[in-house]
Amino acid sequence: MSEQGADTGERPTILIADDTPANFGVVVDSLVNRGYRVLVALDGEEALERALFSQPDLILLDVTMPGINGFETCRRLKADERTRDIAVIFMTSLTGSEDMIEGFSAGGVDYVTKPVQVDEMMARIETHLALRGMHRQLVEQNRQLLSEVAVRMRAEAALSRARDELEQRVEQRTQQLAQSNARLSAQVDERRRAEAKLLSSEARFRTIVETSPIPLCITSMPEGVILYANEPLRELFGLEVRAGTLVNIVDFYVNASDRDRLVTHLRREGSFRNSEVHLRRSDGTEFWAMATARVGTFGDSPAIYVGLNDITARKRIEQELLESREQLRELSAYMEAIREEERKRIALEIHDELGQLLTALKMDVSLLKMRLGADPDAIRKADDMRELVEKTIWMVRNVANHLRPAALNFGIVSALEWLIEDFGRRNSIPCQLHINGGEPVLPDAYATAVFRIVQASLTNIGRHADATRADVTLTSTEATLDLHVSDDGCGFEPEKAHMGYSYGLLGMQERARLIGGEMTIDSAPGMGTAISIHIPLAGGTQNDPHPDC
Repeated sequence: MSEQGADTGERPTILIADDTPANFGVVVDSLVNRGYRVLVALDGEEALERALFSQPDLILLDVTMPGINGFETCRRLKADERTRDIAVIFMTSLTGSEDMIEGFSAGGVDYVTKPVQVDEMMARIETHLALRGMHRQLVEQNRQLLSEVAVRMRAEAALSRARDELEQRVEQRTQQLAQSNARLSAQVDERRRAEAKLLSSEARFRTIVETSPIPLCITSMPEGVILYANEPLRELFGLEVRAGTLVNIVDFYVNASDRDRLVTHLRREGSFRNSEVHLRRSDGTEFWAMATARVGTFGDSPAIYVGLNDITARKRIEQELLESREQLRELSAYMEAIREEERKRIALEIHDELGQLLTALKMDVSLLKMRLGADPDAIRKADDMRELVEKTIWMVRNVANHLRPAALNFGIVSALEWLIEDFGRRNSIPCQLHINGGEPVLPDAYATAVFRIVQASLTNIGRHADATRADVTLTSTEATLDLHVSDDGCGFEPEKAHMGYSYGLLGMQERARLIGGEMTIDSAPGMGTAISIHIPLAGGTQNDPHPDC
């Protein structure tokens, strides 16, 4: 077996081209016995076709053949790129040197003369097959080498590009580092200047704080340890500064929960302004202060910056003012009760005494008319006198009712019915009374206050509302009494009315307050007005609110 067959694992193929089969019978048998695969062609054309189709490893080519001869066949094989590498050994009886030169020129690799010596031919065939195998290996190695060279060249190109990119990146990074270094140097310089300014500012701040007349301090958050306090604050609390002594501002709150509330607010909002706090000094005396605070840092820790303003004198004045206002209200209630009592007394005197006198006068006039006989002038005069007495009686009753409606003696519902009827007659404005829950049983002071509030409301409607109707609703339960007076008039702005000191509304509110009630006003321009009063009755109607009256 040849080296070619050993390398490839396949039997080498040999094409024999000869027009006389008898000439190569022995050769074919020898080749087959040696393991070669043998193909036979009888002329040049067939040899070309079989070589192109089978791609043999070696061709034994007879020179003298019909058609195209062996030399021409070899030239054509070598001219075709597909068969160019197939080794060709000429077999001929021509022994001239010219023939041999022509054979080698045509592309043959060897020359065998006939009659063929089998052993010699086998040696030559195996030699050329081995050369062909080595040639193929050399071509393959060369191809692999070229491929490796190409890969290496690509790798070197990529490496070169990577090196160039790396150098570019290094250069860019160097520039960036240089710029960063320059910026850092500038920032360091700026920070040094800022620190110098900060130190200067801190010195100025400390000077300002120390010389400020406002008590100021800084406390830890949330513990409340005083980290710094200026002289006014130390004087305010009576503190003595001792080295190593920790003072907690919580100890100075009269109610520690007040500080918890303020700290909670600071955590949520970050600051507060003008909050009143009740404090005590180190000697135990109490005082009031107006506090303003915000959250900040002190020594890289959370802290609270606090400013205080002693308002003890103002709080005392406010308390005195509240007490004075309450005394004025009590005096006003007392005077109102006296006025109501005086109205009641005058109304009773007018109704009882003056009414009785006028009634007696009316009766006397009637008797006088009966005794005048047939004097028409005297009778007419007596009639005029009787009419004048009746008008006087009506006027006296009207005055007495306005001073103190007699209907109040029969309950608040009767008094309201009389008031609404009188309102409608005087103002020609329809007014309806709605009673929910039945007749409430009220002390005289409560009934009088409710009556006066409704009277003032209806008076305002008649004077200012320009209304076409009004409604009064009284709803009573065992625990509460609710009064509702509404109209469809022009309305007004309650805020402006309060700013303008509307004494009618103030009087109504004060009457409601005196009996423990609460009055609300719902009104807007063009939307009418509704006045509502809620009066709790449980435990409040058993005693007169004005026991001194």
